Amino acid sequence: MHRTLRLPFAVLACLALAPWTSAQATQDTATQKPATIRVYVPANAQIVFDGYKTGQTGVLRRFQSPPLPLGQKFTYDMKATWKANGKEVVQEKKLYVQAGQETTVDLRPEDDKTPDVIYVPTPQEVVDKMLELADVKKGDVVYDLGCGDGRIVVTAAKKYKVKAYGYDIDPQRVKESLENVKKNKVEELVTIKKQDIFTLDLKEANVVTLYLLPELNVRLMPQLEKLKPGSRIVSHDFDMRGAKPKKTVRVEATDERGNKREHTIYLWEVPWEKE
Repeated sequence: MHRTLRLPFAVLACLALAPWTSAQATQDTATQKPATIRVYVPANAQIVFDGYKTGQTGVLRRFQSPPLPLGQKFTYDMKATWKANGKEVVQEKKLYVQAGQETTVDLRPEDDKTPDVIYVPTPQEVVDKMLELADVKKGDVVYDLGCGDGRIVVTAAKKYKVKAYGYDIDPQRVKESLENVKKNKVEELVTIKKQDIFTLDLKEANVVTLYLLPELNVRLMPQLEKLKPGSRIVSHDFDMRGAKPKKTVRVEATDERGNKREHTIYLWEVPWEKE
């Protein structure tokens, strides 16, 4: 077991990134990789690492270290300070980072959080194929991350009689999902919650459905890797970099505006094969 090391802040601060990558970053080696920290805070927040102020602004701040030894953990004490309704708000957190991994911290008040993607409904033909590809069966528990109007969890409950949970951070989407659940009389099987999907414990799920951007799928990988062996993950249109799909299928479907196009559905089974 490796001990946790204190990484000098100056090493991180000098490589604080506005874009995702930096031309001056050292190339990875077989034994060293950079660690990345992604921090969500109110736009007016000041972030301090180990007593040193950072200069970045905005809701999303990204920091990257130079290559670090693989297999070792490093720590930072982070403090974020901002003004809200005339009062100073202080949030403190100890961060643990590892070479080659991204650590995400969201310190925003719940009301400040906004969706990471614009809502685009999945055509019903694609919903049906996603659940079919996932081989949903009696006893399964389906989680839809970014549930929109709830059509995936409603379909899972009506067609397969399984428990299904829909999560979305957008209050309007949650409202629409709850209305859809009530309309289809599946309240006993379906639960809808307003929650940041990156804070979810997925241990109860064995089927997870996604319609998120590729970078968001990648951010979810540490959570998805903890699913029970044999659990299935299906994603509409977007892959998951670093994870080889078990199967990829294409479906032609018409959206609510009458536009017909080909949709791609990816299937992974836990543990997935790396690529």
